[in-house]
Amino acid sequence: MAAPGPNAELIAAASEFAAAVKDFNGDPVRQRQLLKEADRLRLLLETPMDTLMKQWEMSQCIAAMNLLVELDVLEAIPKEGSISSKDLAAIVKVDESAIARALKLVVINGICVEPTPNTFALNANAFVFLKGVAREFFQFMIDQTGPFYKLPEYFRTHQQEDLYDLKKSPYAWAVGLEGKDYYEAISSDPKKLHNFNFTMATSEAVTPILGMFPWANMKEQVEADPSRPFAVDIGGGRGQFLKAIQQEAPNGFGAKMILQDRPDVLASLTEDDIPGIEKMAYDFFTPQPVKNAHLYVMRRILHDFYIPVCKDLVKNIASAMGPTSRFIIADMIMPDKVEMGTEVTPYWMDFNLMMLNGTEKSKAQFEEILDAAGLEIVKIHPFAFGCHANIECRLKATASS
Repeated sequence: MAAPGPNAELIAAASEFAAAVKDFNGDPVRQRQLLKEADRLRLLLETPMDTLMKQWEMSQCIAAMNLLVELDVLEAIPKEGSISSKDLAAIVKVDESAIARALKLVVINGICVEPTPNTFALNANAFVFLKGVAREFFQFMIDQTGPFYKLPEYFRTHQQEDLYDLKKSPYAWAVGLEGKDYYEAISSDPKKLHNFNFTMATSEAVTPILGMFPWANMKEQVEADPSRPFAVDIGGGRGQFLKAIQQEAPNGFGAKMILQDRPDVLASLTEDDIPGIEKMAYDFFTPQPVKNAHLYVMRRILHDFYIPVCKDLVKNIASAMGPTSRFIIADMIMPDKVEMGTEVTPYWMDFNLMMLNGTEKSKAQFEEILDAAGLEIVKIHPFAFGCHANIECRLKATASS
């Protein structure tokens, strides 16, 4: 039998993609999968030079979008209808040719449209770059970009172990604030702090909560012993995790639901913000004060730290757990091996976390952290797409329970 031709993989991938598109019904999970399959098709088709030029093109597009965002050009385009580059230039007081060049570059990439020559209008993709939508998310990306480009010099001027020192993060060094941790460094600039907080809130809103651990299955156990708290959300921010869980566990099945975070975070929350949820100020670097809860949950916290710190955090939780308590880690699990065209989110997130002394973790790394605290994995509950999962853990001594 003859060997497959050089285009066999491309043809097979294209056929699979075409068939999948025919069956697409708008499901958001399937949409994400189709995007990845489309990315893989392009990667199979690209030459090495195409790959290089794509990086250059995208860097130019980002620079153009930064100009349009920072100078409020997009804000000056009417929400309905269109406007000429000449009129835009008069509004924002910037050279017309600079505005037109930037807009044409982003139009090519699906942001805005050009109905007639040098006349521009917003489209759905452009709206996310407006104030209060996701403009601050984009600005946070730009805030991180400068420090990213200083990484080579950071590694040339630092010892290898400095990467793991909370007071020597690449970000703090890049902005001239080495000696402060990432959060202290970014808090020194009100605008950057605002962009950071907006981005975290936006990320929370699009990160799945339900569809993994079966919260409703806890009903019988909790109702049999409602004196124990149902769930303790450690570092839970504004309570979005617990509020989502309430959809599957109304009123915590009659047991307490406790939100733990810093006093300043909790102070901004009213009872109406988190109905049915009790607030508790807590520093997760100290022993867990709530004993023998049915569930302890920690969402998107461990990825902010390297393994040694994570071991200490998890030991604090394990010290409070009872024989039937469960610890739920809601985070991404890094694949053991990366392949072209697969889900990119965990990898760019992991690279970004390097700037603030954090890292996404593999199953083996989670097992190392848990083992140090005397815990073991009961089951991994994955999301339908990507690397998000709920890792269900228990005390090793309860292996027979």
